[in-house]
Amino acid sequence: MKPSVDEVAAAPGGMSVLTNHLSGPLLVCPCDSRTPLTPTGDTLHCPECNTDYRKENGCWDLIRGERFNDEKCECMWCNEESTGRHLAENYVIPLLQRQFPGREPASLRILSIGCGVGSDTEALNNAGYEAYGVDAGNRSQFWARRAFPGRYFLANAKYLPFDTASFDVILMGCVLPHIGVGDDTYVAQPDHQLERDLAAGEMTRVSREGGVMIVTSPNRLCPVDFFHRANVASHMPRFHSPREDFLLSVADYTRLFHVGSRCQSIEVLPLRGYWGFYSSSTYLLGRLLQLPVRFYFNQVLSWRITRALRSTWLNPWLILLVRR
Repeated sequence: MKPSVDEVAAAPGGMSVLTNHLSGPLLVCPCDSRTPLTPTGDTLHCPECNTDYRKENGCWDLIRGERFNDEKCECMWCNEESTGRHLAENYVIPLLQRQFPGREPASLRILSIGCGVGSDTEALNNAGYEAYGVDAGNRSQFWARRAFPGRYFLANAKYLPFDTASFDVILMGCVLPHIGVGDDTYVAQPDHQLERDLAAGEMTRVSREGGVMIVTSPNRLCPVDFFHRANVASHMPRFHSPREDFLLSVADYTRLFHVGSRCQSIEVLPLRGYWGFYSSSTYLLGRLLQLPVRFYFNQVLSWRITRALRSTWLNPWLILLVRR
């Protein structure tokens, strides 16, 4: 029998893990064969492609392909600490309770793709869920301070190191627009569509039938991008053409996840409770300007009567529930 994530983490040189989870998802090589990995001393070995994987900052480095060259900014990462925790506690957990009524948290296995500093994954584990996080960027250096460091892996979203049908829930927050672009920019490369197809296919592969994928990003149809500023020091939003290749629309996601064949359905969810507005709350002007935005997000775009507007240019931020 090949080792699971928890068994590998408990092996010599591994990290300690939660004692209330008996087994985690099976780790496989991100090569095309998806061969189960074998612990060999302080490495994980793929007998198919003969690759050895090692740890970086205490977490397994299972990256195939490029790494994400995200900006190293301590203040930005500290903001993501609060944002990720708020997202998990105030939006994701209530949503899972509605989607899986009667299910105990420990019975749901969750994967956060592009988990960044990892606070969302930690909050989900603290709430009793079996949660794992992957990322391919510099934010991974935060993981060593987490309560469950053995549940984080360096991995590329296009080549996930997990066995097929391993997770009940997949979370992906604003990752797909950054796949197929030049580093941390807004310029799509010629093969960006192929790369995004790979990532969407991997998400579908590792998710279980009857599970859900929660995918978020700015809406391509909205000409104002509040979430990717042209200058990191500026508070002005980024204006763009609704035809640009960087962002995606509901129709783009529907095609990407093959809704109607590979996946059952796609739903645009309300925004209420998603944003904590931590960054803008640190200064007076930000607290004033966020008031109409809060009302628009938490009320107008979350009313049942305005449900149809969430797929249009009037909604700057998409939260999609893809049913597997």
